[in-house]
Amino acid sequence: MNSQSNPKIKILVVDDEPDNLDLLYRTFHRDYKVFRAESGPAALEILAKEGEVAVIISDQRMPKMSGTEFLSLTAAQYPDVIRIILTGYTDVEDLVEAINAGKVFKYVTKPWDAEELKNIVTQAVGTHNILKARTNELRRALSQESLLYAVTNTIRSALNYQQMLQRIVESVGQMFEVSCCLLRPFQDGRVADEWFVYHSPFAKLRDGSAAGLSPDLLPDLVWETRDVEVIQDAQTDERVLNWDNHPRQQAYQAANIRSSLIVPLFYKTELMAVLALHQFDRSRQWQDHEVQLVITVADQAALALSQARAYEKVRALAKREALVNTITTAIRSSLDPQNIFAAITQQLGQALQVDGCALSLWTEDDEYVQCVGLYDTTRNTVAVEQGFNNPEVVGNPPGPETATETAAANSRGWVFAHPSLPQSLVPIRGNPVLLQVMVSKEPVAIEDLYERPDLNVTELQVRSPARALLVVPLISEGKIIGSISLRQNHTIRRWKLSDIDLAQIVATQAALAVQQSRLYQTTRQQAERLLEADRLKTEFFQNISHEFRTPLTLTIGPLESACGRQEDLPYEQAVIALRNSRRLLRLVNQLLDLQRLDAGRMQPSFRPCDLVSFCYSTAESFRAYCDKKGLQLITQLQECPLLYLDIERFDKVIYNLLSNAVKFTPEGGTITLTVKQAGAHCLLQVKDTGIGIRTEQIPYLFERFRQAEGSTNRSYEGSGLGLALVKELVELHGGQISVESVYGEGTTFTVWLHLGSTHLPPERVLEIPAEFHSSKAAVELADVEGDLSDAEFANESFEASQPVSSETAAGTVLVVDDNPDLRFYVSGILQNAGFAVLLARNGEEGFAAAKNRSPDLIVTDLMMPLISGLDLIRMIRQDDELKGTPVILLTAKADEDTRIEGVERGADAY
Repeated sequence: MNSQSNPKIKILVVDDEPDNLDLLYRTFHRDYKVFRAESGPAALEILAKEGEVAVIISDQRMPKMSGTEFLSLTAAQYPDVIRIILTGYTDVEDLVEAINAGKVFKYVTKPWDAEELKNIVTQAVGTHNILKARTNELRRALSQESLLYAVTNTIRSALNYQQMLQRIVESVGQMFEVSCCLLRPFQDGRVADEWFVYHSPFAKLRDGSAAGLSPDLLPDLVWETRDVEVIQDAQTDERVLNWDNHPRQQAYQAANIRSSLIVPLFYKTELMAVLALHQFDRSRQWQDHEVQLVITVADQAALALSQARAYEKVRALAKREALVNTITTAIRSSLDPQNIFAAITQQLGQALQVDGCALSLWTEDDEYVQCVGLYDTTRNTVAVEQGFNNPEVVGNPPGPETATETAAANSRGWVFAHPSLPQSLVPIRGNPVLLQVMVSKEPVAIEDLYERPDLNVTELQVRSPARALLVVPLISEGKIIGSISLRQNHTIRRWKLSDIDLAQIVATQAALAVQQSRLYQTTRQQAERLLEADRLKTEFFQNISHEFRTPLTLTIGPLESACGRQEDLPYEQAVIALRNSRRLLRLVNQLLDLQRLDAGRMQPSFRPCDLVSFCYSTAESFRAYCDKKGLQLITQLQECPLLYLDIERFDKVIYNLLSNAVKFTPEGGTITLTVKQAGAHCLLQVKDTGIGIRTEQIPYLFERFRQAEGSTNRSYEGSGLGLALVKELVELHGGQISVESVYGEGTTFTVWLHLGSTHLPPERVLEIPAEFHSSKAAVELADVEGDLSDAEFANESFEASQPVSSETAAGTVLVVDDNPDLRFYVSGILQNAGFAVLLARNGEEGFAAAKNRSPDLIVTDLMMPLISGLDLIRMIRQDDELKGTPVILLTAKADEDTRIEGVERGADAY
């Protein structure tokens, strides 16, 4: 549809006589552009070359091709050309044939009158112009109809509005034969980040190279406008020359754009898009009908785009509703946070077609963000965190200084693709995006982080750097409990209002899910704690029963025997009874102390105390027992300023720590007691080379009624109260206690005590120096004394002892027990009953004695070091020589479960 202008109308004269051609040329060359041909074929070549010709004047009789034949061909090929025939003959039939075949406008006989011929040509030109105008009008109508049909068909058949707009751009560009056609949509008052482009394959620049547009130029070649803008020639148009927009001027120059037609697409009063047609390398006169046709197409495209967007909104609403339903279903169908976080991050990430979606939990009081769910398209993974309800993970996440511990903990808790989802690298206070969220409690949308380097902070080390970011807070009861962040890695993104609305709806659901899941987890943990407390209570009463029964047996038994014989109690049995009475008193004192601490009725009196002297005195009271067991006791006591202690209570700290060290350190080991000043503190340390504590048992070491081993498999006796009481007494003094241990190598307990009295309640501080009373030592040392009483039975033989009242033994009984008092007492009963007795101090010795001596009966304790009673029974039942030997479990544990387990393991009696 190019519009071309010409100063002269073209006519073509054809005659085989040169004189006639010259005459005709001289007649018309002043008013017309005249082309001459001496034959029909030559004339056809001129028509093919020159294109549009208004009038043909042809002789009728010519060699090679007659005028009749020539005109007939032009009538078919060039219907708009007006044909005049020259004839020198009066053959009417030939003339009629020529007129009919060639659709001749007039015929002129030779010789002709010049003026008459001029008049005929003038009429012919006028007729040609009328025909041309009507033809152009028909062509325009046909083109418009064709274009509108193509647009309508495109609107109906396109799968989406993007495909529709691209096809419209291509149809318009091809129909108007422009160098390029551009369309850029507008939405919500902002230019959309979409381009629809048509490039003519025939467009050339001045140098002959193919014309094209750099993507960097596109934003400056389509601009927001509410009026149709027609630029006929950019080199002379005053508007173009006076543009304040220098980038646009530079873009026009770079693309060599000469003419443009800019048409806005309106639906009602809303700007939907802008359509731009550009002509390179030459100017173009845009005709009114062309402009009007583009406006008509723009109106149809605007209506279609509005309908398409309405449909997209309906689809988006349906999609959003489906997404919310999916997440709601996940929340309702599962209280497992793994399933909920996976559904939230994956569904939202896929719905908004982002590169990544992360769900993080944090509050304004936290230091770091903890990621608990991550959807990442670059890795094609969804990862969630198992232990998000652990307050040590979320409520108070670890800092960088505990990264090693955090990694070790995380390695057990992460599922799906990632071994771990770490906390944020940057503290919340150092993350400007999160700071904005904290202040506004509203979403923060960033289209291009390259333009906002001040906000470009790498939040998580597992994430790729983001280019566009949307962060939406999770709010519960008006407080932030976390956030959802969505990102594009490599491209900018203009976040739509619908995107932000959808993310906010999901964030609301996520906040509800987090709270519900936390409530469920809290309830479950409370239930588990109650069950654990119930189990511990049961185990405690079992252990207490055990701890009471053993000394009661060793106290009541000898007394009953003496009363039954009506004799005085032998000295050896009196010592045993006294020692076990003290053990009972110590156990009762511990229970009472804990009860007073719980009830808040512990009324300490803090007095100045020389801790070095006190520790030296206490250590000396242990030295004899260490010598008996073959232990080296080392004291490293450095001078410390006076401490304020309630010595009546704090002495139990040192007694318990030293007792444990003696109890759990084998013969040949070393115990070191250290006191020294450490800044504003005094450090008290008890270190041994004993059996050590397993790493997984250390966190429970200071809990009440807990021991380092389970109830049934405990290797050593004890109530599980000692270390719990130690910890609470240390804290009563404002101090702290810690433990370090390597299993199999030893344990170190460290107590930190404040110097001075400013950390203590003033009303509890007395300036009267504390006095240490050694009378309590006998009670506190009862356990150690009992464990080491083997020395008192120097004549105790581990060979078979003969019965007291019979020369011939009724049988041989192997007694296996780690308590020397109990071994002495039980062996005496059996000897008096007529049995020969073998003795063993633990399961290992007991199995060796059974293999060597094949006793008739084995009586074994349940809890013993090295090999327990149950393990001893298992070993006996698996041995071909011993498996028929009857075994009696002799223990202070009286619960039914232990009884059943003993029978199941192979005990014959309990």
